[in-house]
Amino acid sequence: MEDLDNNRVRNFTMNPAAPVPALEIPGGSYTITDNSDAQCVIEGFDEVTADFIEKMYQRKNEIPWIILETPRTIIKEISLSDIDELFELYKDPDIIRFIPPLQPTKREELDFQKEYIKKMYGFFGYGFWNVIDRDSNKLIGRAGLSNREGFEYLELGYLFSKPYRGKGIATEVCTAIIKYAVEILGAERLNAFIQPENTGSVHLAEKLGFKYTGEEIESMGNWLRRYVLNMSI
Repeated sequence: MEDLDNNRVRNFTMNPAAPVPALEIPGGSYTITDNSDAQCVIEGFDEVTADFIEKMYQRKNEIPWIILETPRTIIKEISLSDIDELFELYKDPDIIRFIPPLQPTKREELDFQKEYIKKMYGFFGYGFWNVIDRDSNKLIGRAGLSNREGFEYLELGYLFSKPYRGKGIATEVCTAIIKYAVEILGAERLNAFIQPENTGSVHLAEKLGFKYTGEEIESMGNWLRRYVLNMSI
C-alpha cells in the first residue's frame, strides 16, 4: 500500500474563475457559454478520433472510463455504484493504517466521490482508479496518479486488499500505470511519498525503480519520505 496522504481532500481544487470555453475550427472561432453542456474545448479536428468521441460520450453520460487492462486486472474510474464495495475494501485495518479512511457515512462518501469524478477525472483526465480482478470482477484495490501541492511531478499511489498482496499484482498494475503516465500524459518523472514504516510500499516503489531522494515532508502528523522515478533516463 502507498501512503496517499490527504489525497481524499487535497487533489481536485479548481479555479472557480475558469475561462469561458471556446471552440476553434478552421475559418472561425465559436464561443460556448459557460452554462452549456460542452464537455471539453477542441482546437481543430486532427486529434478528434473515434476513441475521443466515445470518451466524451461516456463522460457526458457518467460512464466510468476503462483506463487500462493488464493480464489479471482492469483499471477503471470509480463510479457512484461502487461505494458499497469501496467500504468493504476499506474495512482492512492494514489499508487505513497508512491512508485516511473514507468519509464517516456512505452518503458523505457519495457526495465526495461525485465531486471527485467531476473535478479530478473530468478536469485532469486522471486520478485514483479502481483495480478490478478479471476473474471475479471484484474490487481488489485502488491505484492511480494525483497532484500534490508544492511538487511538480505527478504522484503514484496504490493500495491492495490483503488477499491480493504478494502475488505480483501491485507490480503489474503500477507498471501499467507508469507506462500510461509516460505514453499518454507525457510524464518524465513521478513522485511517491511513503511512511518509513510502510515497508511493503517501500519495497514495491524500489522494485518499480523509484529512488529515495533524502527528502521528508510532514503531512497530517506523519513524516513521509519522497521517492522519485526518473523515466527520462
